[in-house]
Amino acid sequence: MAELLVQAVISGVLLGILYGLIGMGMNIIYGVMRVVNFAHGEFMMLAAYLSFWASHAHGINPIQSLLLTVPLFFGVGFVLYYLLVPRLLQAEDPEMASFLTFVGISLVLTTLILLVWGADPRSVPFPFKRVSVSWGGFFFPLGRLISAGFCAAVILLLILFLYRTYLGRAIRAIIQNREAVAILGIDPHRLSALSMGIGLLLVGLAGSLVVLSFPAITPVMGASYTLVAFVVIVLGGLGNPLGALVGGLVFGLAENLGAVFFPAALAPVIAFLILIIMIFWRPQGILGRP
Repeated sequence: MAELLVQAVISGVLLGILYGLIGMGMNIIYGVMRVVNFAHGEFMMLAAYLSFWASHAHGINPIQSLLLTVPLFFGVGFVLYYLLVPRLLQAEDPEMASFLTFVGISLVLTTLILLVWGADPRSVPFPFKRVSVSWGGFFFPLGRLISAGFCAAVILLLILFLYRTYLGRAIRAIIQNREAVAILGIDPHRLSALSMGIGLLLVGLAGSLVVLSFPAITPVMGASYTLVAFVVIVLGGLGNPLGALVGGLVFGLAENLGAVFFPAALAPVIAFLILIIMIFWRPQGILGRP
């Protein structure tokens, strides 16, 4: 039983790092603009399908496809900000306007994927000879291990960017007080566009790597990942990018440890119960401020 628990913890940590990266993109967008990207999971799903297309059409593995998805999604985020967000923030009810807009985008992306790739599940050929590696009597799925390694490296770079660079400090400042940043002479629109680009860059990277962690992708998987991102940022703390990593680890561990004691279909329920308890006990999240 102890070995099974340790194996579940290993799997939960590897998956939780990926969840943390997914939530971190949404958290940056929300923290800077107070706009919730309800199409977050659909953008991730689109990146996964682009990796599938690159693999089958050109023989490019998911790691190499990052050279396509990362700059593409950064550019999409940058353009999407100037097309939509300033108008949404000027609406009488910005939250409802952003909700309707991004739900519409999610429906458009889902329909587009259905038209191009159909409704059947798709899979990307595993690019490595070994499926797993063993150490100390425990098994590490190679796909999840590589995916978690890339995600951890990106999260580390993002933390260094946010805490060690001028632009990163400006993003943290605008999260705390948008009006004060404008008074100091920093253009909030350029900074918000950069944040939107970073948010979609992260979710595009996660989408390219998710095909290494899960055997199949489907046109309806986007909504579930949007929900995961919501849970992760609420657990970790709304508006706190680093909190998304903590929330992702909590969610991944709860999901995998729950599968040890309960049927697999009930495992996600444990994570949502933890979310409900967190809302009552500490509504601002683990790293959030009251």
